[in-house]
Amino acid sequence: MSHPKTAAAHWTAEFPQLRAPDPRLEILRYELMYAEEGHSLTRLRAQLEKALDRPIEIALPGDESRSFDERWMMAVFDALKTLDLRWYQFLLRSRMGAGDAARVHFALTQAQVWLEARL
Repeated sequence: MSHPKTAAAHWTAEFPQLRAPDPRLEILRYELMYAEEGHSLTRLRAQLEKALDRPIEIALPGDESRSFDERWMMAVFDALKTLDLRWYQFLLRSRMGAGDAARVHFALTQAQVWLEARL
């Protein structure tokens, strides 16, 4: 008797691109862990952790798993890149209040510019 697939196994079997490494995520992981004080991603991490009132979950570069925080940040960066402002606003406001969202927005846009310049 075979065991039922987990949700992740089911979706990665249906959509193999979900297994593919995302270069943005790998750069983001590395820089969020090792960036120096004053770096745009260090500021982003600090603003997110303050707004969420907890540390964000970031895996080591090369790890195949993706935390909710990582998936959320990739969705936010995608919304910024495509200028989908309704989705962007929803993503921010679904996790934080308006004042925190405004502060995080500034850090996100700086991080987006830095990240896009690396790709």
